[in-house]
Amino acid sequence: MNLEALYTYVTTTPLVWIIVTISAYKIGILVYEKSGKNALLQPIVVAYMIMLPILLVAKIPYQQYFESVSIIHFILGPATVALALPLYKNLKLIRSYFMPIVATLVLGSAFTILSALGILWLFDASSATMLSMTTKSVTAPITIITAQDIGAIPSLAMGFVVITGLLGALFGNVIFKLLRIKHDAAKGFALGLISHAIGIARSVEISDKAAAFAALAMGLVGVFIAVVLPLIVGWF
Repeated sequence: MNLEALYTYVTTTPLVWIIVTISAYKIGILVYEKSGKNALLQPIVVAYMIMLPILLVAKIPYQQYFESVSIIHFILGPATVALALPLYKNLKLIRSYFMPIVATLVLGSAFTILSALGILWLFDASSATMLSMTTKSVTAPITIITAQDIGAIPSLAMGFVVITGLLGALFGNVIFKLLRIKHDAAKGFALGLISHAIGIARSVEISDKAAAFAALAMGLVGVFIAVVLPLIVGWF
């Protein structure tokens, strides 16, 4: 048996990496549920802990892996649109909070970008790195497109997106308790605004109302950043 040829075939077949990725996430779900839904063992965290060693040992470049699982990336678009269902169910409540939503969206989006850029500027980061950080609170499909439009590094931008989402999921409830925030709508909107899809997954565990506001926040901040950010970068 030609082991080298077999290895090349396995590592370059997209179906293999799709199966491995889905299996890693399924294991993550099982671990998360068995742990009593421990925030430190989010399914995506466990999946990354499984996938990273595999990719490093197999010496698979990120670009090759990304192309192999592109079908999963494609499905992210319809999955994001499907979040309109909880929005529809809570439409009356959302209308009643119209002004606070708009104010939080603008101020929250501006703060999350400026604070990140300020930290990177203090550490003398490159302009490409700083631009890659600006989309850290936007869902993956929008991040990739926006990062390309503003001259950022898409792979680095995606890394920041994942880290931001995980931090929000891990410490969101802790912050809510410290600040004594008890309103589900406020919790959901904050998680969706900062931690995008991972924040929504966390909001689903709080309540349907939290999930609806998280989906609303993720959608609004995605549109806001995708439209405004390229204009600002182009102006500067």
